[in-house]
Amino acid sequence: MRVFILILVSGFLNAQVNSFSLNVNGTPPVGFTTALNIAAEKWSQYLQVSVPIKVNVFTVNSGLLPFSAITVANGRKDFSNAPVTNTLYTTALANQLAGTETNPGEFDMDIYFNLASSYYFGTGKPAANQKDFISTAMHEIGHGLGFYSTGYVNNSGSGSFGNVPSSVLFPLVPSFPWHGQDGVPCIYDKFIKKQSGSNLVGIAAQNSNALGDSIKNNPHYFSGPLYANPSHSNTPIRLSGGAGTYTMGVDLLHIHDSYANTIMSYYWGNGDTVRIPGAWELGLLREIGWNLKPIGIKEESVNNIHSFYPVPTDEVLRISGNEIDAVEIYDAGGIPQYVLKNNQINEEFKIDTRDLPEGIYYVRVVFKSGTMPYSRKVIIAHRG
Repeated sequence: MRVFILILVSGFLNAQVNSFSLNVNGTPPVGFTTALNIAAEKWSQYLQVSVPIKVNVFTVNSGLLPFSAITVANGRKDFSNAPVTNTLYTTALANQLAGTETNPGEFDMDIYFNLASSYYFGTGKPAANQKDFISTAMHEIGHGLGFYSTGYVNNSGSGSFGNVPSSVLFPLVPSFPWHGQDGVPCIYDKFIKKQSGSNLVGIAAQNSNALGDSIKNNPHYFSGPLYANPSHSNTPIRLSGGAGTYTMGVDLLHIHDSYANTIMSYYWGNGDTVRIPGAWELGLLREIGWNLKPIGIKEESVNNIHSFYPVPTDEVLRISGNEIDAVEIYDAGGIPQYVLKNNQINEEFKIDTRDLPEGIYYVRVVFKSGTMPYSRKVIIAHRG
């Protein structure tokens, strides 16, 4: 084990990209660091970050390890300005809420990428047998941002929040003190509900088989009344797990794989790219404490847009252009309201705006070519 770690940490390369500080250990393959920077930059387009997010990255190459990538997040509870006491926050979020580093000298997350996976490091579309690295890196960073649970069921069927033994991480060893045994749930966990509407945290006693059964059985939902649910047609967001078994590192801390075009699910696979957070994913992050950037305040024009009408908009907004990857709509405060992913070769998008309240919105059009997104302010004014 010591040899394994020494090999990983021999030599390192530092890179600063927007709101992230990236520490890549060893000598990564060609294209790796550039693609990692792109993934971090994409997240930084949405998040208000005052304290840099420190990401520690390792590469391994083993067909025997059961993952293509995995993240171990650092955490803190009861820090200065913590919104909820006796609750674990990933340090990437805790530092923003505290306004200073709660973990000086420590990374906010360790991410391991298994190069035994056939990764595509480019910005286009991977081949059918390749796994998109940018999408994977965004997924793993998302865990460090707060898509993270301390829910756990041991081999005896006993369930708990905050009693995850470090031994389950073997052969991985976190670069920071392990906080999975702090005995408390994550802030993310406190929004998880069962179909009955009961909170998963508190549904049964800590370290009990009753709690283990509740974690293993029946669907789980992230239910956030302020931002998450409103960004998801006013309904809770289904999470992974609840199928009668428990899988460490999979259940609870992912969006259910029935969701398409979602970074934090396992819906996508080889040949797919998912590089834009869903509106419900951004809503979830805001629910647990992140502040989002007001997207689109700076209006930009690009040649890829052919038409954008009518403005003001009543019932339908029509946008046409070349190589459109997605259209995103945010309210004046930067809260995501709508995301439409383009999975076909469509020249025109027709966006139904009837369910959006009247007011000022910002529309952001993202292009498959990686060209600078097009942003524009739109007024929605319903007639009659």
